[in-house]
Amino acid sequence: MRIWHLVLRPESLAYAIAKALSHGGHDVTVCAVKPGFNKKVPDEIERRVGEIPRVSVVSRVQAEVPPVIDRLIVQVFPRPTDTLEAVGPLAKRARSITLVSAGDRSRSLRDALKVQWLEAKRLGLALRKIDRIVYKDGCYPRDLLGWMAPRSVVGFDAHSQYLHDPDLYRVIHARDWDPESPRPIRANFIGSQDPKVRTLILDSMRNLFTPHMGGGIGVPHGKSMLWREYSDAVPDALAPRDFVRILSSSDFTLCPRGYSLVTHRLIEAMLRGSIPVLAKGELDLYGFALEDGKNCIAVPSEGWTVAVKRLACMGEGEVVRMRRNIYDMFDRYLNYDALAKRIRSNLGVDNSN
Repeated sequence: MRIWHLVLRPESLAYAIAKALSHGGHDVTVCAVKPGFNKKVPDEIERRVGEIPRVSVVSRVQAEVPPVIDRLIVQVFPRPTDTLEAVGPLAKRARSITLVSAGDRSRSLRDALKVQWLEAKRLGLALRKIDRIVYKDGCYPRDLLGWMAPRSVVGFDAHSQYLHDPDLYRVIHARDWDPESPRPIRANFIGSQDPKVRTLILDSMRNLFTPHMGGGIGVPHGKSMLWREYSDAVPDALAPRDFVRILSSSDFTLCPRGYSLVTHRLIEAMLRGSIPVLAKGELDLYGFALEDGKNCIAVPSEGWTVAVKRLACMGEGEVVRMRRNIYDMFDRYLNYDALAKRIRSNLGVDNSN
């Protein structure tokens, strides 16, 4: 099967898609409209995409387009206008097209409809070849593209550093934790305060993560609350193995939205048996069943403070029950074979989950 993946430039979503396709034994050509476009961002992710087995990266200007493309994946996210300028010659030779729409729930419904209208207008006659539409951040119940083809989320995975480095891959995917064993950290947040939408979330609960164990919010004796916050301008991220160690030592991991609604942190936390805490409206974005009180904590709108107080005083038996549920999800939903297969199916490459 000849698969081409049109992107503005190789970035995290392009990596997730290309890696999942490669993992399923497919050869993929990633066609970049503007490789190296954003020089403010290190080119590490572009290098990683090019190093995935069975994946080649070509510049749109220099690409030799084959006579037939079995499946063309048009990733309009994150810059619809620039990406769609290059879609015509590829779409003409494609048998089937998967559209990765930028008109998703990260935008207001009105703005999402505007983006979808732009996508439809620029795609023109190629719309007839679209048989699958996927969204990084989920779709609205009704939108402009809903009548065209089956819709779903792309699905998500761990950060590329944990997929690309064989040693880190083994560390984060090791099913070496016991759901019954107590953990010293009740909850953690580790990450950037950016963008502003995340800063506002963090502002509402930062004071609960004090050296005095949350200022009397009921954290059980012997448990701590861990907070490590930095900014994009002054990054101070933990080393990957240290981050995995913290996840493996934490009952709960806070997973507030950032630049996207979805976050690698949720998958990484669950792989290490840490119960994710995320917004209630984001439960459907990962492609498998997340349920409040069963395998996660769902936070209602503007309810992060209440959620942290809830988990802080939760009994150990209830924590173990939720962690046991996550352990039981591993083979079907969380290990990379399952995650990658789900992404391929959503893209229309494999026919079954």
